[in-house]
Amino acid sequence: MGNIPNTNTPNLVLQSVGNGSNDSRWGTSGGGSTLPTGTGTGQMIWWNGTAWVVTVTPATNKYFYWNGSAWANATAGDATSIQGYAVNVTGLGNGDVLYWSNVGAVQQWLTGPTPTGDGQLQYWNTSSSGHWSLSAAATTTGQALVWNNSTLTWGPANITLAGDVTGATGANTVIKLQNYPVNVTGLTGTGGFMYYTSIGSQFIFSGTPTGTGSIMYWNGSGYVSTPAPGGTGYLYWGGSSYSFGTGGGGGGLTNNDAGNLYLSTAQAQSPSGQRYPVDASGGAYTQNYAARGAMTYTLTGANAGLVVGTTGVYHITAQIAITPSAALSDLRAEIVVGSAQIATSQAGSVAASQNEYLQVSCDWYITSGTLIQLAWYFVNASGAAARTLSTGGANTFISAHLVSS
Repeated sequence: MGNIPNTNTPNLVLQSVGNGSNDSRWGTSGGGSTLPTGTGTGQMIWWNGTAWVVTVTPATNKYFYWNGSAWANATAGDATSIQGYAVNVTGLGNGDVLYWSNVGAVQQWLTGPTPTGDGQLQYWNTSSSGHWSLSAAATTTGQALVWNNSTLTWGPANITLAGDVTGATGANTVIKLQNYPVNVTGLTGTGGFMYYTSIGSQFIFSGTPTGTGSIMYWNGSGYVSTPAPGGTGYLYWGGSSYSFGTGGGGGGLTNNDAGNLYLSTAQAQSPSGQRYPVDASGGAYTQNYAARGAMTYTLTGANAGLVVGTTGVYHITAQIAITPSAALSDLRAEIVVGSAQIATSQAGSVAASQNEYLQVSCDWYITSGTLIQLAWYFVNASGAAARTLSTGGANTFISAHLVSS
């Protein structure tokens, strides 16, 4: 056993003499004068590769762990690393996210950035090898986040719409549909609807319904409203618009005007023109049944026919029957109302001694006091002999009845 010399100097290190014996001496560490002195309870002295150094003073329930280059203080259970990679929470702030960083040779988990205003969003920024960045906070209600490709940042901006919809995002107007203008001129009241018109190639609005039960109908250029019903009744077409009639309709009207006349005395007509009112030259009508309602009639003469007593829509049916002694071409039956031809049958050619029946019918709005007549039309194909219409209730006749008033 070698000698251990006495000394009055604190914190010296016992060293071997190095002479092959057990002799020892007191000396300093690392060439220093003495070992480092701690300042707090629980501190440890450790070798940092070149000298002895002192750890930090541990807090209660803390432990020392090796962080790769030094002994650090931590609480039991602290996640100082994830899967062996350090967690760096330097500058941790409210709202920070934890993300993986592989910048340079340092692989670690980082936190940040800290939001500074409502509505900010996190976006990935590839500058400086990549990190998360924050957009600027919106300053005005209704602003949108817009990407600036020059600065590679998101920022708030006011958006102005264009095209079918114009104006700001919070207050805009639909001015087109699929590039067709929307015209709201005349949009008043309740119940109007939008439709497309080729006039101006645009969408426009219909008029307002006139009342409960009104129907919108196309008048050739736009949608308009029928009259509102004024009780039990029907809509009828007057040639250019609908009118409302009271009563029960055809067969149910309180005044069901009707009449039927048939040719009982044959009418002979020598070719002197082309249209010949039935009974204009000697023939005579007979009632098939008594006229009903306000309907009246004339049996002979140029005004032979049915006379309307109630304004309304009438269903008219007529027929001519002929067996000509000489051929006819372009033979037709025609309905004449108030001296105006309103309907005609299909034209036909008739050989001599051939029986021919031509019918025609229509619905027509007729005012009170108007005359309804049957006429026949032909072109003489050969000769100048008179043509004679056949007689009998099932042969040449005209019939009319009121269907709506």
